[in-house]
Amino acid sequence: MVGLCFDMYGTLCDTSSVRDRLGAELGVAERLVAAVDETWRRKQLQYSYQSAQMDEYEPFWELTARALDYALAAYDLDPDASTRDRLRSAYDHLDPFPEAAATLDRLSDAGHEVVVLSNGNPEMLDRLASNAGLSEHLDGIVSADGVRTFKPDPAVYGHAAETLDRPIGECRLVSANAWDVAGAGTAGMATTWINRHRDPSETIGATPDTQVSTLPAVADGLR
Repeated sequence: MVGLCFDMYGTLCDTSSVRDRLGAELGVAERLVAAVDETWRRKQLQYSYQSAQMDEYEPFWELTARALDYALAAYDLDPDASTRDRLRSAYDHLDPFPEAAATLDRLSDAGHEVVVLSNGNPEMLDRLASNAGLSEHLDGIVSADGVRTFKPDPAVYGHAAETLDRPIGECRLVSANAWDVAGAGTAGMATTWINRHRDPSETIGATPDTQVSTLPAVADGLR
């Protein structure tokens, strides 16, 4: 049995589910809502990379706010502070992907240790796991905040192995983010890539050990 480290954002929970809150708060056309959402998520990830490379760590919650500010400014939107707070709080209420809870239960029942490994800071992850109904299906939450950097820095994957008290080779990252899989594999973790959109593998870093298209297929492959 292995330690299974599930990514949260984009893997267990759907980051695009913020669009409902964006549409309700901003009152703009659906096409603009989609553009703001895409820019917000892209900048959120970019700022995590920049923060790590510049050795200027800020918790992921703060980077999420900065990325939101950028996305709004990019489309000449200027809601007030309370509206911005409500928009950012959408990341506390992301929709879990169908079968997320059931997949985690199947893997736990098979004897695996099942945790989240995420760039989110602990408070942010705790809120989301609770609101998404995933807390009771997890053995724990491991945050990159513990080493004050972000995936795909090898330190984050090493931190997960230390937290699980296992050699890194006895841990497996499960992620829908190809760059995350490439990072974990390079650090020495086994990897499963949930390739929902039939994307090509990354051309830098390790290739995935296993590739599936759905969450239930993760459990099917680790029976």
